[in-house]
Amino acid sequence: MAAIEHDAARPAARRGFSAIDATAGLLIVLSVYLVLHMALRIWASPLIGKNDVQEAVSAQAWLLGYHPRNPPLHTWLVMGAYAVFGPTTLAHVVLKHVLLGAAYVFAYLCGREVLSTPKAAFVAAVSLTLLGPFAWTVHTALTHTLLLAVAVLAALWTAMRLSARRRLIDYIVFGLALGFGFLAKYSFSLFFVALVAAMMSVRDLRRTLMDWRILASLAAALIVFAPHGLWMLGARFDFVAFLAEKQRTADVVRPYAGDVGRGLGNIALGALTFTAPMVLTAPFVLWRLRGAPPAAPSSAWGRALGRICLAGLTILVLDVFVLRATEFELRYFTCALLAAPMAAAYWIDQRNGGGGAWRVVLVSVALVTLVGVGGVIGKALWDQQSCDRCWDEMRADRLEDALRTEGFTRGTIVADHYNLAGNLRLAFPNARIVAANYEVGLPRQSAEGMCVLAWNARTAGDALPADLTAYARQTGLAPLLPQPRYVEGLLRRSATRMDRFGYMIVTGADGACRPR
Repeated sequence: MAAIEHDAARPAARRGFSAIDATAGLLIVLSVYLVLHMALRIWASPLIGKNDVQEAVSAQAWLLGYHPRNPPLHTWLVMGAYAVFGPTTLAHVVLKHVLLGAAYVFAYLCGREVLSTPKAAFVAAVSLTLLGPFAWTVHTALTHTLLLAVAVLAALWTAMRLSARRRLIDYIVFGLALGFGFLAKYSFSLFFVALVAAMMSVRDLRRTLMDWRILASLAAALIVFAPHGLWMLGARFDFVAFLAEKQRTADVVRPYAGDVGRGLGNIALGALTFTAPMVLTAPFVLWRLRGAPPAAPSSAWGRALGRICLAGLTILVLDVFVLRATEFELRYFTCALLAAPMAAAYWIDQRNGGGGAWRVVLVSVALVTLVGVGGVIGKALWDQQSCDRCWDEMRADRLEDALRTEGFTRGTIVADHYNLAGNLRLAFPNARIVAANYEVGLPRQSAEGMCVLAWNARTAGDALPADLTAYARQTGLAPLLPQPRYVEGLLRRSATRMDRFGYMIVTGADGACRPR
């Protein structure tokens, strides 16, 4: 690819086509990339996997809230996908890749606001692939976190437009983006605080936030979030205890200094892992920029982008010192470091438009993409040889066949784990599906049909698992439980490893699993 110059260095006649070329190029590249990964995902396994199974269990009714751990926007989108494609694996795959495409598009729109050329914005957008979650994790997991990434980039873009135009409608759109961000994932608040802190630190952007019309933004955000917010008050979920459990090593007692040291170390490790492909690309970019002229004066957003990342990491550091947090999952860095590729692109763009550095970035993106495709293929072909729980290779279809043979078509199935429950939700769309380890406040259905308890005996053992035992006691089913039945089948793509399921048909209960 030829070096990308500033628009100002090009003939005027060429400038009008560059935006069209870059936009069309992004859409073509994205279409090929997304279709390829959708095809690979459907080929790899007919089952839905990590995170999607929880959403399948939740997406059985339109509610203001489902499980207190996550807000409802992604579940609503799943319900919308079911309305188009039915409760199928295809619905989950299409939704995920539409969201993935939206993240790249919003990154491109952000680049158009702050970078010198549309082609530079194109490179900045595709460089999202140089973040660990976009390089790999998004192809094996991520639901709410992917939606969070879309919300973060959308909010960033609307903030950029707001600062440039400052019309009332721009304030309202910014507020709507914030409201939907909080409905995407509660950790959006981390990005919101980082964004406000960064904007307040830059004089031109500070004026935007200090305008009285920011009240319109807050009102719009509140209107979007309020219905779910009221539901949260009724849920009575202890978020502080939940965060403490997620961010502390279980059953390990350390002095304060030990917790702080471990927490800071894990922040450094997490940040490095999150940006690993980008960090590996950096030395080659610096080499291509040797001898480049001094950077041009930074724009307001040029300064703010880096400060968003700095503010986000600072919040995580405060979490360590104040709450003694020691464990940080990789997704926690989405709010802190998602703007890092755009900040890096701006830094390159300020040095004579990047020159050969853009080619280095594009080559890195291509290499990471190829590795990701190879990884997806390799995981599908060989993971069954060494996998532990083997959720993607699970033979839920054997359990489905057994239940249909028993005459089950509707009623309630209570599974011990959401990985099984979520896939049974797709197999029996007219039934009510409950995951004993992930209970959602779904409305009870009619008493028609059968009551079934099911579990994966390969992972949980032949005896009734503890979660199902507790469920049976709470609902009065315990005295009615019959002897279990079992069904087996080879794990997908395996000639030796067996999968095994246990199930009970509770004839003394109605289709809502209530004692008759």
